[in-house]
Amino acid sequence: MMIWNRCTADIIFYDERRAATNEEGYIVRLSDQTIEVAYDDDEGAVCYRGKNNGNGHYELRAPERHGEASLHAIQDGHIMEGYWKEGESRGMWRIRLI
Repeated sequence: MMIWNRCTADIIFYDERRAATNEEGYIVRLSDQTIEVAYDDDEGAVCYRGKNNGNGHYELRAPERHGEASLHAIQDGHIMEGYWKEGESRGMWRIRLI
């Protein structure tokens, strides 16, 4: 399992305020079959967990946040990007594996 402890994430929110942020402190644990993305926000610790669907595309869930997301590796595996949804909020995210 590969672990990146200093990842950053560009987060785009598609709600009434349409905003984008750049955040630090993401941890990504990645194997051929599974993925975990952990971080802290204003509401506490968050951990999205998921599985590889067979072609490097990961489907993730964070049940405690009513969250679902996807991530797919691009640019030689140093960047992952996809969508996310938590409750009524949704958007896109790009995580740099550092």
